[in-house]
Order: sequence, then C-alpha cells, then structure tokens
Amino acid sequence: MTIKEFKDKWGTKLDPEFKPKQIDILEKAFSLFDKDIIKNKIKSIILKDMGGVHGKWSDRKDHQMTLNPRIFTFKRKLHHFDKRIPYNLFIIVHEIGHCIDHLEKISFRSEWKRVSGWKTCDINDKVEKGFKRYIEKRKGREAAGHKKSSWIHKEDAHFCRKYSSRSPREDFADSFAFSVFNILEKFHGKDGKKKEDIIQSVLNKVK
Repeated sequence: MTIKEFKDKWGTKLDPEFKPKQIDILEKAFSLFDKDIIKNKIKSIILKDMGGVHGKWSDRKDHQMTLNPRIFTFKRKLHHFDKRIPYNLFIIVHEIGHCIDHLEKISFRSEWKRVSGWKTCDINDKVEKGFKRYIEKRKGREAAGHKKSSWIHKEDAHFCRKYSSRSPREDFADSFAFSVFNILEKFHGKDGKKKEDIIQSVLNKVK
C-alpha cells in the first residue's frame, strides 16, 4: 500500500518517510476497526525518533499520532495461546486507543477513574497513605513527560501492565489494546472485570 492509498482509505496523512512495509503494519492495525468510525479521526502520523518512547498521541487540533521508527524493527511478540501478536502492532493499537478515548472521553469520566481510585497529585506532593504513584525508571523516556506521574491510584489497584498505572489515559489505552487482541487474562478481580466491561462497550461501537 502506498502513502496516497492509505490517505484515500483512512483519511490519514502519512509522513513521507513511511516505507511500504511500515504502511502495511499500519493497515493491519487500522483494519481492526470499523472504517466508518475511524476514518478521518487521525489526521496525520509522523515518524520521529523519541528515544525510549514508542509512540505519542496529540489531542490538540492536529489530532496527530507520532510513532518512533524503531518500533518497525521490533521482533518482540505478545504470546496469547496460539497467537503471536507483533509488539509494534500492539503499540499502534494502543495509540489508536488514545484517539478513541479522545472521542469517547472514557478515561475522563468518574466511572473509569473510580475503578482504580485515580486522583491528581502534584509531583512535589507526598503520596497519601493507601495510594501509589508511577515513577518512570527506564532511560530514554524523557519525551513521555516528567518521570513522576501527576496521578496516584489505589495501592491495591490492578493494571494490565506496570505502564498502565501512569495515568487514567494510559490505563485506558493499554486496557483497550489488550482487549482488541482478546488478551483478557490481563484483567484481574472485580476491578479488572469492571474495566473489561467498560472497554467492551467501547469496542462494540468501533469494531
């Protein structure tokens, strides 16, 4: 698929540096969703080396996704029973999840925040008892923002993976991506079931 063909099909302008094999991976990710829903929702995708950051989504008027070109060389796969899901495909679906969240405003709602007990907390403030804060310890992640999250969550909250505990929005994007690939064992206990139910209601609209 060419850059022009992708634009014609999805309404998304691609960075001129995109190569055909990279576009094919984008096409696989986008094709997981209803074209009538997702078309024209992501205005552009640019390639930018962001060190250890794999992707970013901008809610501003540009509605732009940024992908680190390094992800297209990743050999890592997520193992799910007999499936082997390329990690770069997961990353793109995660970023699409941010776009869907921007449209549906799920992680902004009290219903979502209540599940893990999300609260805002200045990075200079002490975390109150019974709560935890995500602190980024991986090198090369500066483009993702301050290493300390400005959100805290219940100490006993369960997440799909550690990075999900950074903020309500990352919690949603990760939960969304794992659900798209039907990796439901990532959802634990009553709180996990609540998240799974919320995500499923979104997937019913967009898949």
